[in-house]
Amino acid sequence: MGEFIALIDVVPEDTDINFNTFVDNLKNALPDTCVIEHYEILPVAFGLKKARVRVRYPEEWGGTDKLEELFKQVDGIQGIESLAFSKA
Repeated sequence: MGEFIALIDVVPEDTDINFNTFVDNLKNALPDTCVIEHYEILPVAFGLKKARVRVRYPEEWGGTDKLEELFKQVDGIQGIESLAFSKA
């Protein structure tokens, strides 16, 4: 089977956060079959920012539900929104 790529926004609970550490925590929540290929930090509102991550994951997972479940295990997350996914 192949792989999928997903774009997911992950919003932290706090405005005062180190995004390198935040994204490292997201990476650590993923199994070896997944990789965060790229991320960017984008403004939300009132000083709050979010990480938009591009994740490569196994095609048999289908949509992004499993990725969201894994990310929800990370402390300090206010919200997760899947934007898109497609075959790699």
